[in-house]
Amino acid sequence: MRLEEVVSRLDVRERVRGALRACPLCDHCLGRLLAAVDTGMTNDHRGRTIRCALAAGPPPETCGLCGGLFAAADSWADRAMKALAGWQFHTLAVASHADPQITEREQALWQLAGRDMAEPYKQAFNRLLGTRLCERLGATPDLSSPDVIVIADHAAGAVTAGIEPLFAGGRYRKLARGIPQCRWRRWPTSIQQLIGDPICRAAGGEDHLFHGCGREDVDVRCLGERPFVVEVIRPRIRHVDWAALAGEINRSGKVEVLGLARCSRAEVARLKELHPEKSYRALVRLAADVDDVHLAHLADLVGIIHQETPSRVLRRRADLVRPRRIISLDWRRILARTLELSVRAQAGTYIKELVSGDGGRTRPSVTEVLGTPAECAELDVIAIHVG
Repeated sequence: MRLEEVVSRLDVRERVRGALRACPLCDHCLGRLLAAVDTGMTNDHRGRTIRCALAAGPPPETCGLCGGLFAAADSWADRAMKALAGWQFHTLAVASHADPQITEREQALWQLAGRDMAEPYKQAFNRLLGTRLCERLGATPDLSSPDVIVIADHAAGAVTAGIEPLFAGGRYRKLARGIPQCRWRRWPTSIQQLIGDPICRAAGGEDHLFHGCGREDVDVRCLGERPFVVEVIRPRIRHVDWAALAGEINRSGKVEVLGLARCSRAEVARLKELHPEKSYRALVRLAADVDDVHLAHLADLVGIIHQETPSRVLRRRADLVRPRRIISLDWRRILARTLELSVRAQAGTYIKELVSGDGGRTRPSVTEVLGTPAECAELDVIAIHVG
């Protein structure tokens, strides 16, 4: 519906006149009373049109509602520019801490004029300041996932910049044993440091977090491609040469990254929701000789097994019994008492315990079906079946 039609309604005219009698309003705050009408207009334009239709006289020098907040939009934009200086970004959003006095006055005014067509002052301010900043900086507004959030404190008159993390994702291959996935004081380096440190330096960040699609043990190589995301805290730079960074990371010889590129925060949540099957290669040592006839019993492991929480991780995980599916299992003899197993299993399967039995906490196991103690001497993740 057109604004002129709405303002011509007697009930609307009386409501707006009552608001003007109660509080002298600037054009912006007057326009906000009917913000749901003719949404293509700015509030200032809408306010001038209403004032003209009601022959209400000129706006006051200082608005009785916002106290001149909207008239000072350029001054707020100047403060925001200072807060943003030195930070590289493409997208922004504006948020506000409301002035309680303005909020109180606004709610009192709504009691007279109604709020069914009105726009809250804080919402209007955020949009106005965001528009001014995007015009000045050539940035793009983004309310869902901005690079920076400009925070205006209306009562204090202050503006601060909230710097959102930079997310970079890809897939990694861990080429050496003796490396944990995340930082750990017991180990000199980690996958997180090998990948995250170069990215953090290039982005001028303060620190970084590492998010992986699962993890492998310290002594396990991951020759398959494990998806990951690095989250850089308070990055000053967002234009990063990802190909050059991948080359720098891969020169370590300990880890290889593939498909390194910027991604969104949503990718972290997506990783956590993934529970892919995995394929492993395990080098198994037997305590006694086992002939080929008995080795055929390894086929009995395909199907559902039951695993109590392994004794090696009981101190940090609840003691539960978890059913897990072994999708496939193949073997070949390397030496008289050494086997190579190829296993594809459901996410969350403990392969070392599938071999050893963990004192009966995993059943059945290689130890149980062969009738002799078995040890997983080496383990590699060969594939992570994502998609």
